[in-house]
Amino acid sequence: ELQLHAIATLSSVAPLLIEEYMSCQGNARVLAFLEWCDSEDPFISQGNSFHGAGGRGNKFAQMRYSLRLLRAMVYLEDETVNTDLCEKGTIQQLIGIFKNIISKTNEKEEAIILEIQSDILLILSGLCEHHIQRKEIFGTEGVDIVLHVMKTDPKKIQSGLGYNVLLFSTLDSIWCCILGCYSSEDYFLEKEGIFLLLDVLALNQKKFCNLILGIMVEFCDNPKTSAHVNAWRGKKDQTAASLLIKLWRKEEKELGVKRDKNGKIIDFENLPGLSAEDFVTLCIIHRYLDFKIGEIWNEIYEEIKLEKLRPVTADKKILEGITTASENIGKMVVSLQNEMIESQARQDAQSEQKVYAKIQATHKQRDLANKSWENFLARTSNAKTLKKAKRLQEKAIESSKYKGQPQNTILHRTVIKGLNTTVPSGGVVTVESTPVRLLGGPLADTDLALKKLPIRGGALQRVKAIKIGNGQNKSIPS
Repeated sequence: ELQLHAIATLSSVAPLLIEEYMSCQGNARVLAFLEWCDSEDPFISQGNSFHGAGGRGNKFAQMRYSLRLLRAMVYLEDETVNTDLCEKGTIQQLIGIFKNIISKTNEKEEAIILEIQSDILLILSGLCEHHIQRKEIFGTEGVDIVLHVMKTDPKKIQSGLGYNVLLFSTLDSIWCCILGCYSSEDYFLEKEGIFLLLDVLALNQKKFCNLILGIMVEFCDNPKTSAHVNAWRGKKDQTAASLLIKLWRKEEKELGVKRDKNGKIIDFENLPGLSAEDFVTLCIIHRYLDFKIGEIWNEIYEEIKLEKLRPVTADKKILEGITTASENIGKMVVSLQNEMIESQARQDAQSEQKVYAKIQATHKQRDLANKSWENFLARTSNAKTLKKAKRLQEKAIESSKYKGQPQNTILHRTVIKGLNTTVPSGGVVTVESTPVRLLGGPLADTDLALKKLPIRGGALQRVKAIKIGNGQNKSIPS
């Protein structure tokens, strides 16, 4: 408990006494103490003091206050202190501690473990920021611990145990420890780090959006990033472009931007997964800087009028020219938006016509099938209709014959004489059998069938022979 009180006191006092801290080799002593905290040496103290909370039977309390002290010293941005820490291998040591903590899952001490992880990442961010060599030391092992945190279940972010702070620390470490170091950036991309960033962005947590978007902008300087961004898919097959545009519309809604029913107030070609509304928004995004410049000049012009100043002729012409140009850009964007909306309407109409054409074709085929069946029934149930159909068939056959016959040719009949069919004859004839319900089925000659259909004319009946008085056998239905 004395150790905990001493370290807690140093966290407040040491940042104010940098020279004394360095003269006592404060960094070396704290790092050595951290090494003991991370060791497997047994420790059974229960810790009854305020500072010992969360460290019952382990060294988490000592580790937490040691890291708080290091965090306070690093964020002084004193180059002497930070350089001394890096020369003593602090970056590698902290990464090792983080890995060991990951392997030690302890639900009872989850809150203090999250705080330790957050402080480690913040210390690493403070040491590596603006120093490429230190980012290289952070390297792939550092990227691995960052990716581990990024894979945390999104539901835990709302748990209130400190996952929000840990995620903020992780995003800060991406910015400070990875961006700017090409080898670390490439490794981050290979391990699908961009996918993880977009997954967090898709959670629609406004507190993370600005930081994630800033990281994405910096990563886009790497030519390999665009392929990863375009390949990402969220829920319901959402694309990155669609996600960003929805965030834009949400921000406009919060700012109170007025729009009409079509969302109006593209040189980002070939962006997949966008609707007509998305493209309308995209026009505004593309011209955002032009609109912003026009808005600033309009404010300048209004301030000049409020202050009742009269610009010189040259300045007045320039202001009028800028105002006119801004208005023309606005009209051009509105025209482009109208064109996109009309194009989408035409495409919808064409798609609708294709669906109707398919439905009509289906109905037509059904009508033809019904008509063919009706003709078949008419021919088989009416002798006059059958004869008429036969005459039409014979007439069609005669009209199809070749008229110019060479001499000394033998002609063979192609129609069988006396055949009463009205369909073309072939090598195979399909005969529709009498329905089973009229014959009685395969069990017609059994006792079961006789019970069901006992009258003549129903199922086939079984007979048996009995002797008559004159000795002759006769067959009498049983």
